[in-house]
Amino acid sequence: MSDRRLKVLCLHGHPGNSEAMQIFAQYFYDLGIRAIAPDLRGYGNCKATVNFTMLDHIQDLWDLLESDRQSDRQDLLNDYLETEYLILGWSLGGILAIELALRAAELQNSAQNNLDPKIAPKIAGLILIATAANPRSSLPKVAWWEYANLVIAVALHWIVPKQQWHIEWFGKRSLIKYLIQQHTQGAYDQISHTGAKAYLQTSRFAQRALMQALRRGYDRTGDLAKIQIPCLAIAAEQDRHITAASTIETAKLLPNCEFISYPNTAHLLPWEIGDRILADIDSWCNRQL
Repeated sequence: MSDRRLKVLCLHGHPGNSEAMQIFAQYFYDLGIRAIAPDLRGYGNCKATVNFTMLDHIQDLWDLLESDRQSDRQDLLNDYLETEYLILGWSLGGILAIELALRAAELQNSAQNNLDPKIAPKIAGLILIATAANPRSSLPKVAWWEYANLVIAVALHWIVPKQQWHIEWFGKRSLIKYLIQQHTQGAYDQISHTGAKAYLQTSRFAQRALMQALRRGYDRTGDLAKIQIPCLAIAAEQDRHITAASTIETAKLLPNCEFISYPNTAHLLPWEIGDRILADIDSWCNRQL
């Protein structure tokens, strides 16, 4: 990666915010690579005051890439290196990463055919975590007491963070049992701080946009052959929110994709086995970028 001008765009899921992606942003920063981790519209500190759609997320991110690329070109007029972007997306963020790669591929194809002279931001690769081009869920109906136990577990972890009894009595009997498989102190630290903050900062407009998209259905599997860049697809074997099977399907349809599945993990796997995931990302980057 040392001979390229590479930046990383880290995209969070739902509910989520830029803070949830700091595990990845910090990793790349330590390598001397700038990471951009924005709050999506309606999440975190990016406030929304009116209804919007998922297409607005895609346009927002495309505009961000265009602006960043133009800024780099003005700052480095005498440098022959073009800024390239590695896009890392978790859950909803992975779906948006796929959409950005498809847009870049379509613009590149148009430019080659002299149909559109625009030069798109150059996307060097995709890292797709717990996501799919045709996402499917196996999440059962969550009972009211499982939501209640989640609130109790999070509150108690704030009060007595070094204890285990609240995890055993409430955490493992709550919605959390579908989000993680490894009920460690570190995972609960992330859920009770970063996760709770992300949930509270997710606007009703963001919730509405996602629900509308889910009702319409989403399936981009037929377009994945257009994405020729290197990809890494990461799945959690016990993911109930976006099943490992749907991630495997996406990985098989991407022409240049490596696939990793982690046992005994669920949808929040970066908060369960973050170090292992970062080591595998590091290995993939060294091979592919």
